[in-house]
Parts: sequence; structure tokens; C-alpha cells
Amino acid sequence: MELREKKQKRCQSHEMPEAGDMWDHTAVAADSKLVVSLVVGKRTHEHTQVLVHDAQKRLRPGHLPVILTDAYVSYESAILDAFGRRYPQPGRPSSVLVRWPQGLAYGQVKKIYAKGRVERVEVRVVRGKARLNHVLYLLGYKQINTSVVERHNGSSRLRNRRKVRKTLAFSKAPRYHRWMSWLSVGLYNFCRAHASLKKIQDTQVQHRSPAMAAKLTDHLWTIREWLLCPVIGGQG
Repeated sequence: MELREKKQKRCQSHEMPEAGDMWDHTAVAADSKLVVSLVVGKRTHEHTQVLVHDAQKRLRPGHLPVILTDAYVSYESAILDAFGRRYPQPGRPSSVLVRWPQGLAYGQVKKIYAKGRVERVEVRVVRGKARLNHVLYLLGYKQINTSVVERHNGSSRLRNRRKVRKTLAFSKAPRYHRWMSWLSVGLYNFCRAHASLKKIQDTQVQHRSPAMAAKLTDHLWTIREWLLCPVIGGQG
């Protein structure tokens, strides 16, 4: 979460769409740490839908991932809408039945707060228990968690002063805030070595970025190289 234009408690109702508390909605690959999708805005059902659909379009066609999220109410319906199988209803041409596809696994993490602190954490398997448990084992996780996203959030705050929790450096204009968020994600994906991704090759330590781990590139990019790279698609 971050602030734009003015702090939430000082916002009037007509200012809320473009001021106050804002969120980076991110989809992060747990194995490569790659930020697959980013949507900046209020935490709403509409922005959640945009995030999930955008992430789905960036995956290999037909790929059904294992998805781990927090317990925000809009995730389940957004995932069903993006990945669900659609079946026209006989005799009802305008009616379509949407069902969860076989092979998609989904788990949630719910944090219970008391007096501003996390009191306990609950996990829930929504779909695909067997596949979910198998992938958690491959990732080395003991249970469902969203640690990859939380770790990226911490890295993002360290590199983007606008996102520090208590700061006077919060963004004053929406467009600059979105640009800085995308700049931060691009540098994270291509230009920064991630400590957990390094590997030993021929007795040499190879430091890898998320983009290298995802096999999108074979080297760490310089900032100049990334800034001069043509951009295709994305959200401004």
C-alpha cells in the first residue's frame, strides 16, 4: 500500500478515486520471483479483475497455474472469470455456465488482526488440494503462504521512497506514481540479482535476476540497457 496526492484521512469523498491509500496489485511467480503483472490503484473488485486477467494473458496459452493469494473477497470470482471454462446452456443462447477448470489449484492465506497486529494466520485450500500440496513441496513450503509477494513488497519499498509506510515523499500526481511503480518493477525483473536465485555453475557462482530465472534473458541487464529497450504493451 502507498499514498498518492494526500493522506487518506485528509481526503474528501470526491477525491478518493485518485488520492489517498493506493495499492500495487502484483502477480509474482514463486519459482523465478518474476513480477508477471502489476496494476496500480485502489483495492477494488475492478482492479483485482484487471490484475488476474492481465496475468492470465501473460502465461503460456492453456497453462493452469497454482495460485496463492490473501483472503481478499474478489480474488476467487476474478480467478474463475479469467481461467474458468465456459459452457453455453442448451436452449438459452445468452446464458453461459462458468466452471473451475480441472488442473487449476488455488489456496488462500487469511491474517487475523487484533489491536493492529497479526494475531494468527489461517490457510484454506479453495481448489485442487492434491496439486497444490505437490507444488508446495516442490517449492519447499510447509504450507500455503504469500511470502514471495510480501518479499517483493519489501524490496519495492526499499527502492521506491514513495512507498515507505510513513513518509512525506508520497506521490503528488497519479501518473508519476504509476510510472515509478513500473520503473521499479522493470529494474527488479531484469537488472537486480536476487539472492535466492543464485546457482553454482562450473564452480562459479552465477547471480541471476528474476528474468534470467524465468528464461527471458541470459544475463543481468544494465539500467541503460533496460531503459533503451522498446516497451510492448503494459499499463501506464
